[in-house]
Amino acid sequence: MLAVNYTHARNNLKSLIDTVCDNEEEVIITTKNNRSVVLLSLDEYNQTHAQVKQSIKRSLEQIERGEVMSIDEAFELAMKSYRD
Repeated sequence: MLAVNYTHARNNLKSLIDTVCDNEEEVIITTKNNRSVVLLSLDEYNQTHAQVKQSIKRSLEQIERGEVMSIDEAFELAMKSYRD
């Protein structure tokens, strides 16, 4: 992942867009007041968005089927995994 400041991004926007789209690489753009954004291709955004929607759909289906565990069960399972 490439990180550039706002001035560089403004002066080289076309090149950064080409880099992001051609190399499937994200670019972090930072400002002087510590605010940042990530530049990513529309294809990557759409793919990620679709994956999130599918994950949410599967999770809701599991909840509807009653396939859930309490926070205590989840914590115990995580701790067991950590110890092993």
